[in-house]
Amino acid sequence: MKKRQKRRLACVLAGGVVLLYSTAAFAAEEQEQEFSFDEYVVTASRMPMKKTETGASITVVTREEIERSGAVSVPDALKNTTISIQNDRTASVPTINGDVRVLVLVDGREVNWKGGGMHMGQSGADMGNLPPVDNIERIEIVRGPASALYGSDAVGGVINIITRKSDGPVTRYSAEAGNWGLRRYRLTTEDSNGDVSFRLNVERERQDDYQFHSGFSGKKDARAANTALDQDKVNFRLDKELGNGRLLTLTVDHMDGQKGFNVMPDYDVYVASGGNTNYFANIVKTYTENNVSLTYRWNQGEKANSFIRVYRNYLSYDYNNHMNMFYPDYYFNSQSYTNQADGAEWQQTWQLSGSHTLLGGASWRQVTADSKEYDIPFMGVTGYNYKGKKISNRAFFVENNWRLPQNWSLTAGVRYDDYTLFGDKTTARVTANRELNETTNVYASWGQIFKTPFIADVYGSGFMVPNLKLKPETGDVITLGVNTRLSQGTELQASVFSSRLDDALDFVEVGQNKYQWRNVNELKRKGLDLSLKHRLSPQWQATAGYSYIKIEEDGETKREEINNNEPHGYRLGLQYEQDKWAADFALRGATGRNRQAFTASNYWVTDLGVIYKPNPTTRIYLKVFNLTDEAYELHGAYGNSSGFTGLYPMPGRQVVLGIDQRI
Repeated sequence: MKKRQKRRLACVLAGGVVLLYSTAAFAAEEQEQEFSFDEYVVTASRMPMKKTETGASITVVTREEIERSGAVSVPDALKNTTISIQNDRTASVPTINGDVRVLVLVDGREVNWKGGGMHMGQSGADMGNLPPVDNIERIEIVRGPASALYGSDAVGGVINIITRKSDGPVTRYSAEAGNWGLRRYRLTTEDSNGDVSFRLNVERERQDDYQFHSGFSGKKDARAANTALDQDKVNFRLDKELGNGRLLTLTVDHMDGQKGFNVMPDYDVYVASGGNTNYFANIVKTYTENNVSLTYRWNQGEKANSFIRVYRNYLSYDYNNHMNMFYPDYYFNSQSYTNQADGAEWQQTWQLSGSHTLLGGASWRQVTADSKEYDIPFMGVTGYNYKGKKISNRAFFVENNWRLPQNWSLTAGVRYDDYTLFGDKTTARVTANRELNETTNVYASWGQIFKTPFIADVYGSGFMVPNLKLKPETGDVITLGVNTRLSQGTELQASVFSSRLDDALDFVEVGQNKYQWRNVNELKRKGLDLSLKHRLSPQWQATAGYSYIKIEEDGETKREEINNNEPHGYRLGLQYEQDKWAADFALRGATGRNRQAFTASNYWVTDLGVIYKPNPTTRIYLKVFNLTDEAYELHGAYGNSSGFTGLYPMPGRQVVLGIDQRI
């Protein structure tokens, strides 16, 4: 019997075992248990578990922390964590453990895109496309591998955005204004009537071209031409309680808008590198995203999370004003692009005994991509046109969780994925956890990982020629860590990891103005992450974080090693709240960066927020981003592939004044 057939047979047998356990254990399932989500996390194990039992490095950003900080977006809400957000003007890409291969979920539903990367790398997630913060109940961040639970993309870690369910009649609106012509308006209304509840959020955002302090030329208040934003969002959630812990949830998310696609806003950099025309300065990206999902849940509670979900995600974008004034025959390569993801998921948990929980499930997901591109004749660049290109995947997973004597717990799981373009892949993970006492646990984990290429990597896009021989990136990660509450109001998390990724993708030059994605590298990462939270007084809370990431790269290129965004990353936060006032101070910094990719080896950025509540229904807030007008970049210019060091400057100082009114 062939190896592939053996794997399929093993997977079918595992599914049969799951179904047998389901029949035997269904009668023993307990009624829904009440518990506090403040003490539990769901993302690390796909079911609610105490943080001290999960055996993972987990950060939770609660609703209270989001409101106290006055965060206006998901990246803003994450600023006090050790998560870095890269920005290359095309997308805001999360980085965990120095890796952009991060899986992003909304209520457990994957929102990464397989059709094409969100930027020039291996990320399919854009943090700018997530629901507004008004809709968010909590954000869970899991560092380390999760392919055995979630499949491809969960290499560096997982970010799960958990949205809120309405618990009563509330209507509120907010309005913000700031420099660079910022205008942002939100309206939220929610209500519940018996066993039915809904929540509706509408948001409109407008901003002109931003200004920045150039780390390349030293110029201040330089205008980043064609970086304006015009965007609308609508988010709707409808819940129906069916009794006995059963819940039916419908979510609908819509976003549309347009923004400038100038990926070279620092014109001085382009001129100094030998260019005389910024070909991207006139391009406008128009986009639409529509996501809908229907989820039926039952048997919810501690170590219990069972559901069936069907969903469709849709994203399209077009590039307008392609023609360049200096070269009438020059067109930007991509005219339009469409991604559609259709999926179905099933998950079941069984409490087989007081010390043994079994989690199992299956999923199907198909991504369809269409591309229509212009040729660029005078540069010899071919526009790659294709329609209905698909990546389909069928997956099965099983994970056992055992409670052992002397407060030990052990998890062991395996997942089987079968991709139409890349064949099948089996991944496994094992975690050992020890609760030393009620406030401290230590853990060790080993997990396998893999990451599939994008459709555009395979079939070509712009300057990237097709490569039908691409393989998934594969590897494994070892993690050791400790979570402890040192004293009342003080929490410490520490973890170290070592990872290896074989067949890592990067693009290489294959001709004049021609590049191709290939499996050319081996990546090794090692690092540590420290996070501290301390309650100084009833009014004051402090957070601090430090991360160290070392990347070693063997192969044709050194881009990931050179573009290591935060070899040494630092976070310091102070939060204050009393009576009518609240304030939030956040310091972010990095040292040890490579000067081939960044204009400075270090940067330090400060954000400040102040909230005043004149009455229980009104909030007035002031936010200042990049208070000291720092010149910095969060995304390198690919070092040895171009001379565009400092190409992606971050915005300078921005002041935002807003009011939030509850009706």
